[in-house]
Amino acid sequence: MTNTKELIPFRACGIRSALAILLLGALTGCPATPAVVQVATPAPVPAAPAVAVVAQPVVTAGLIYYPDYEVYYDPGVRVYWYIDGGRWVNGPRPGSVSVDILQHAPTAQMNFRDSPENHHAQVVQQYPRRGPSGPSDRRGR
Repeated sequence: MTNTKELIPFRACGIRSALAILLLGALTGCPATPAVVQVATPAPVPAAPAVAVVAQPVVTAGLIYYPDYEVYYDPGVRVYWYIDGGRWVNGPRPGSVSVDILQHAPTAQMNFRDSPENHHAQVVQQYPRRGPSGPSDRRGR
């Protein structure tokens, strides 16, 4: 038991000495002991699988043809093509027929993207008019 009484002053002296060294280091600008900085490193995040991103050109389907009205529609640019007064014209509306009527009319998907004028002679043979006015009433032909 006598040992514990002797250790208390020794501990107090050790703490005083350590404080004195720290104070002296602070006054002189030198740390008493080198600072050890621990940086916590986050757990590694598993890498996502590599995904190749390839820019694809926007390719729209070909024209939609309405045989009963001889009207073509380009959904990519929202333009209608039709014959008016013997010449091909295009615009946001389908000429003399309403869009509502065309929505309920038979259609055929075309596989060309250029002017319908280049293909119309073949298209009307392949897709004859079946409407109430019959095949003999072809506008512009």
